[in-house]
Amino acid sequence: MHAAEYERMALLEGDHWWYRGFRDLVARLLRQWRPKIAWDAHVLDAGCGTGANLRLLQASLRPASLGGFDVSEQAATHARQKMPEADVYVSDLCHPAIHEPRLDVILCADVVYMTGLEAALPGLQTLVSHLSTGGLLLLHVPAFNWLFSRHDVAVGTRQRFACGDIRALFAQLGLTEELLTYRMCLLFPAVIASRLPSLLFGAAAGKHAVARSDLNLPPRWLNAGLTGIVKLENWSIARGMRFPWGSSIIAVGRKP
Repeated sequence: MHAAEYERMALLEGDHWWYRGFRDLVARLLRQWRPKIAWDAHVLDAGCGTGANLRLLQASLRPASLGGFDVSEQAATHARQKMPEADVYVSDLCHPAIHEPRLDVILCADVVYMTGLEAALPGLQTLVSHLSTGGLLLLHVPAFNWLFSRHDVAVGTRQRFACGDIRALFAQLGLTEELLTYRMCLLFPAVIASRLPSLLFGAAAGKHAVARSDLNLPPRWLNAGLTGIVKLENWSIARGMRFPWGSSIIAVGRKP
């Protein structure tokens, strides 16, 4: 990911509708599974970015230990500033350093798309080997390779996914599938429309040495409205609805 994108993420992830909507979904899922998570949970954010998800994990689980790593020192610096009580360090998902021998919850949000599934698999296997019995892996990835756009160039996307890819991944990791669905379904037409020029001229997008992502804070009224739509969809997912398409995939696997 370009350095400018980390700075943009650090600045906007607290207020931007996309990030707020994602954290709302994770919070709902953690509340749903909280009775099955050890009271003294050990939690890891594998690819913690600039730190907002660490704050969410702390508030939702009050874990005995909370760690996070990112391949970028720039991102890790922001994360340490936001969550100084967390163990934040630089590491790579493909060869992750793990500071706690037992993990009860692992969040891996929007990381695998930057490495590609084949490269990430050994690291994911290492992470899962540290999961306790009944432990959870929450995985979030972008959907559909045909949605590859200039935004993906800016954030370093190597691969987008279908639900079948994640189902096969969980089988390889020996995880029981607790949740697997597309998300951002209600806003999917708007996502496609916003990226249409880049999708139509995708070959040109890939030639940009420095591309800029779609991440911009919209007007307050629009930001609030988009957040509300995503939260409505999140409410549906938490109650069992599964969507047939969307711009992202949320999956939860449990270690038997």
